[in-house]
Amino acid sequence: MKRRKIVFLMVSAALLLSLAFGVSVQAEEVELVWEYEGDYADEIEVVVEATTKAYPGDDITVAIGGEAQEDLYDVTMDIWIKGSAEEGAERWESDEESVLYGDDLEYGDDFYEEYEFEIPETADPGMMLGHITCEWDIWDADLEDYVTHSFDTAFPMTYLMNKDYEDLQEDYANLQKDYAGLKTNYTDLSSKYNSLQTSYNSLKSDYDSLKTTYNSLKSSYDSLKSEHDTLVSDYVDLQKKYTSLDSEHKTLQGDYDTLESEYEATASELSNYTTYTYALAAATIIFVVTTIIFAVRKPKTVLS
Repeated sequence: MKRRKIVFLMVSAALLLSLAFGVSVQAEEVELVWEYEGDYADEIEVVVEATTKAYPGDDITVAIGGEAQEDLYDVTMDIWIKGSAEEGAERWESDEESVLYGDDLEYGDDFYEEYEFEIPETADPGMMLGHITCEWDIWDADLEDYVTHSFDTAFPMTYLMNKDYEDLQEDYANLQKDYAGLKTNYTDLSSKYNSLQTSYNSLKSDYDSLKTTYNSLKSSYDSLKSEHDTLVSDYVDLQKKYTSLDSEHKTLQGDYDTLESEYEATASELSNYTTYTYALAAATIIFVVTTIIFAVRKPKTVLS
């Protein structure tokens, strides 16, 4: 019951200080981290509350309180924090804070102190320890004398977080969020891509078919063009020959017309000559016949 009272008083004091000085979110994380359960727990109660999470370079709150379960004399209690640095290669400790210094406590007296400890910038991330030493005298009825009791103990207190790691975690969370968005976009784009791929495959099939037809037509076209070019060349040659022959034809036609005219004139003359020749021949024949006739009819002269 008394322990609960001490814890309640410590938590109440921490909350009041938080409100009074506007401490950070870390101060609100002050929790019970240790309580004394040693051989002399029936003589003194001690509990420690502290900031449970922090970063190297932070200031942390450590509150220690307790209550005497017997009459105690010359009570001395110190508390400090310690940890490692340089990846465990070195050790560091804070200055000791004196909670009690030669104080006498009657049964039921309580105490409470709160401290701010600065964590070195070079402190390693991980668990940091609290350390308490306590010593007191108590009357021993059997010995009829004062005896000295004490404890010296270290305990896990504050976990030092890795700022770089925390930043990486935050970056990772942001990247994870971006990745989820990108993955959604990718899924949408993949669906569109598959649809476009199907259309592309269909169009490519049509293209390949058309390309085959085109190649066939182009081959036929090239062949026909070659024949056309040959025919054009032949046509040009023939045109040249035609032009030449046409010129010769016109020349020959002119010569022919001249010769025909001359022929007709000559033929006319020959026709006249033939007529005259026939007439002359006929006259000659008639003359010869007549001559022969006269020769035959001439009387013979009788020679005397």
